[in-house]
Order: sequence, then structure tokens, then C-alpha cells
Amino acid sequence: MRPTTALLGSLNFRKPSPGYVCPNCIVRNALRRAHQRQASTHRLQPSARRPLSTISSVTAVNVKKDLPPAFRGLYDALGVLQREAAVYANLSQIHLAQRGLESENGITRIAALGGIDGHQTRRLVRILLADPLTPEREWEKQLLGLDDSDGRALLLRYAEKFDVDQRHPLVRTLFVPSPILQNHRLEILIQAASEQSEDGNNGGAQMYLVPGLESPISFAGSYQTITYPVHKALVLAQGLKSTRALLSPRPGNKAGAGEEMVMAVVNTPWSSLSPAFEPLHPIKAINIDRAEEAIATFRKSLDNSFNYEHEWFDSALPQLSTWLIQGTESLPGIVKPTLRRLIETLVANIEEAIQTEEKSVIKAQASTIVPQATRDKMNAHLTNWAEAAHLELRDELDRAFGSKQWRKLAWWKLLWRIDDVTSITSDILQRSWLVDADRGILYLAGRIEEA
Repeated sequence: MRPTTALLGSLNFRKPSPGYVCPNCIVRNALRRAHQRQASTHRLQPSARRPLSTISSVTAVNVKKDLPPAFRGLYDALGVLQREAAVYANLSQIHLAQRGLESENGITRIAALGGIDGHQTRRLVRILLADPLTPEREWEKQLLGLDDSDGRALLLRYAEKFDVDQRHPLVRTLFVPSPILQNHRLEILIQAASEQSEDGNNGGAQMYLVPGLESPISFAGSYQTITYPVHKALVLAQGLKSTRALLSPRPGNKAGAGEEMVMAVVNTPWSSLSPAFEPLHPIKAINIDRAEEAIATFRKSLDNSFNYEHEWFDSALPQLSTWLIQGTESLPGIVKPTLRRLIETLVANIEEAIQTEEKSVIKAQASTIVPQATRDKMNAHLTNWAEAAHLELRDELDRAFGSKQWRKLAWWKLLWRIDDVTSITSDILQRSWLVDADRGILYLAGRIEEA
């Protein structure tokens, strides 16, 4: 059967209208619609298009899927945290944790941060993902030669064939055929360090675990920060300034975000390292140049395996390679260690924020409540002042009405002293009306204010 005959058999012709319609026009239009449907069907076939997961938004982490039964309770608990503790929680981290619970072997996100231009960070990531047993791949060359002038972050994902997706306004996506990304289900976000983190004025480990992607929102140069949460963060320091920032205390560490989640390294030649610098914590010293030389030497010939091993271990990269895949193993019915640490850190940060607010509320309430002993003491002072004021009022009025000045206002003298009434009464009130009580209430007010 010819294709045209098959398409004609699948057509659903409408009933002719009372007016005259050209039969050739009906067949031509129907064929055109059938060809359009057939073409759209071919476009949606998996062999011809990239899977939906590879073209969806890189920031969409809250797409709900079927949940493994073992994770449903934890998933719902995170939903309760999102509703009831939204003020204290980082919602993007909750969404990332929930997405990880939607499968038993979810993706592990790792952020590689550091370097204003990002070139050194890309060198380090390329070393960690490269396979020394194979020649240099195309993705390695493309990774090192990328242009950072547009300021966008770089996202590495696994794919069987190398590809670059430049369509997203915030993130460029590199699809890399790396066995490490495939076997351990990793995604790596490479982003240059901000000036704020270089200066050391940062929010601690939480800033590294929730890096921000800047999106322009106006032609005037305004930017909006979109958070991209990760499970682990690798921070690369360059020079003394950024090293000092990493060595400063990180507030997030006491909430559980330790070296397992945030690894800080500094790139420096071994010849410049002093023995006192090596045991410093939490920063580790590595040598990117030595690691690149080791891989290049081994790729030239397998006979250079001894030199490769010597240079590779001297570069201190084996420890970093182990950290990269640590916690990514998956077991049926068990939460991944990286996801578990993320949830533990998230809950610890929420608990710490609640406790901090409770302390501030208690402190504010305590500042407005006077202790009982102080209140009893103030009441005693107030009682004594009231008794002294009554006695003063009685005695001073008796003394004033019996004084010579008051007797000048006898009724038979008012005719010729009418002009002196105001001055005499004012003088009596000023000298005899609760003079000591007035000074005492000022003292008492000061004591109350002090309490």
C-alpha cells in the first residue's frame, strides 16, 4: 500500500456542506494535515530528540513524580516543613531534597566554585572527570576553551555524545561522556566566585550550598538572584585574599555542613608550601599543574605509569577524587548519604533558626519584665514617698495658714489689701505645697526607669 493510500484511509472527512465544495481542495487539505501530524510524531520519537529531562529547565526541582514507598513519609515530612517553617527554611533546598526522594538513585549535584574567571575551576573539574586511560577527549578541549565573558554558569551533565546547549539565559549546559558522571549520577555546576565571597563577607557554608545565578530583570542593570541548591560544594581559592576568606569561621559549620558537604582547596605549587600550612583545616592544598602533567604523561605511554602515580599523589588530587564520589552510592530502600546529609543540614539549620528567634523573643520579654524583688523594692519606695507626701502636705498647710503672711488676708483687711491676695497666696503655695514630695517623685521616677 502506498503512503498516500494509508494516509487517505486514516482521514476523517467531514460531511459535505449544502454548498458546493471542491473535492480536490478537501483531499489536498486533509493530506496536508495528515503530513503535519506524521511529522510531529517523528519529532517526538526518542531516537530523534533529546530526552525531556535534558531540555527541561535546570532550575526546575519541584516536579513531582511517583515516590518509592520507603521515602513517602520523609517526602511528606519535608512538605510539612515547607508549609509550617517556610520562614526559617531554605525552600530551594527543600525542593532539591524532595526531588532526590522521588527515586532511589537520584542525581547528586555538586558545585565547583572559585576564581573570578572560572578557568582554574574548569581545569580542576576536567582533571577530576578525565579518564587517563583514553586520549584527550573533545569535551576536555571545549571545557578549557570556553568563554566566560557572558558571566553564565556552566553545568556538566552526562550524555553518550558531547554536546553544548547555549539556550538557557543563566546556565550553559555541557553534555559530557564521562564515566564518573554516569556511574555516580553526578551533575557539576561550575561558577566563578563572587566579589562578596572573595572579600570574606559571606554567609558561610550555606552560601556555598545554595549558589545564586544572576538574571537581568531590566535594561538599567538590575539583577535578580535565582538560587541553585546543591548537595556538595567544592570551593577553590586563588591567592591570599580568597584563602583568608576560606580560613575565616563559617557559621554554617555548626549546623552540620562540614567537610563532607563543603570541601575547600587552594591551588599552590608544592615548593611554596610551608610545613605548618599542610595540616590547616578546613582548607586543603592541591597542585593543578602537577595533576595535569601526571595525566598527560600517562596518556603518552603506559610505561609512564610509575611517574604518573608519583605525580598524581604529589598533586593531592586522589583525596579530592574520593570526596567527589563519596556518598553517591545507592542501596534499595535507603536514602543516599549525600541526600541524607542535605536533609540533616536543612533540619539543623531550621532548628538553629527557631532557637535563635526563641532566644531573641525571650530576651525581649525579659527586658520588659521587672524581677519580683525589684518590684517589691519599688513598691516600698512608693509607699514611703506617699506617706511622706501626706505628712508634708498636712504639716506645711498648717504652718502656712498659721503664718503672718496668711493673717494679712483677714476679711476685715481685704478692702485695702485686695492687690496683695494673688502674690501672698502664690508665695504660700510655692513655699509650702509638697516641695519635698516634688523632689522625691523625681528620684523615684529615676529608680523605676533603672529597674
